[in-house]
Amino acid sequence: MAIQFKPKLVPTIASLIVIPILMSLGFWQLDRAEFKQQQLENFRLRSEQPAIALRPTDKLLKIDRADTLYKNFKVTGHYDAAHNFLLDNRVYQSQVGFYVVTPFIVAGSSHVVLVNRGWIKGNGYRADLPKFETPEEKITINGSGYVPIKNFFAPDDVKITIKEYPAVIQAIDFSEMGKTLKADVYPFVLRLDPQEKSGFVRDWKVINSSPEKSQSYAAQWFTMALVVFLIYLNSCIRFKRNNTARQ
Repeated sequence: MAIQFKPKLVPTIASLIVIPILMSLGFWQLDRAEFKQQQLENFRLRSEQPAIALRPTDKLLKIDRADTLYKNFKVTGHYDAAHNFLLDNRVYQSQVGFYVVTPFIVAGSSHVVLVNRGWIKGNGYRADLPKFETPEEKITINGSGYVPIKNFFAPDDVKITIKEYPAVIQAIDFSEMGKTLKADVYPFVLRLDPQEKSGFVRDWKVINSSPEKSQSYAAQWFTMALVVFLIYLNSCIRFKRNNTARQ
């Protein structure tokens, strides 16, 4: 019995398209797993460092955002209670709500650091925004630096209606918020420490899912690519009996 390999046009074209896509998805998940592992290691190293006192200096206004990520900061000043922002479409335990972002004016200056005070539940109606309190006295707060990830579903030009506060926004735009507040804004967000009393739900996540989960997804994509390849081979292989004359 002889084995013949006779590829057909349609299965060949389909396989040449599908298999590279599945393989690229697998490698993409491996890259994500490596990135997540780096993020966890970065968080571990920086979160163990002592807190940096955030003082009014123009140098920090131009600091590299990546250099602030996960670092501990403490700052003295007061909240700008008149200009709260609600970062929209934030989900916590399957409930939709907002992140409360409040400008914090650094003592001895007009410099502002945006403080994410945590998650608050929405009321279910867009016109009925949640009520919350903001302390106005001089305090010292602690938190960790965070660089917001771009929201691809939000418009690039973030416009803020000055007459309406709290202002509902889809993403944090440091430049636009600085113009609105008429102040110099530090180019990172301070995630309020869970121990502080001036915040809300602060179950901060370093990553949304573990590196192992991305590795598992990668294995699934590679397995699917192998299955498609095997199916393709099966469609191309033909078995033919040898006709030999009997002596």
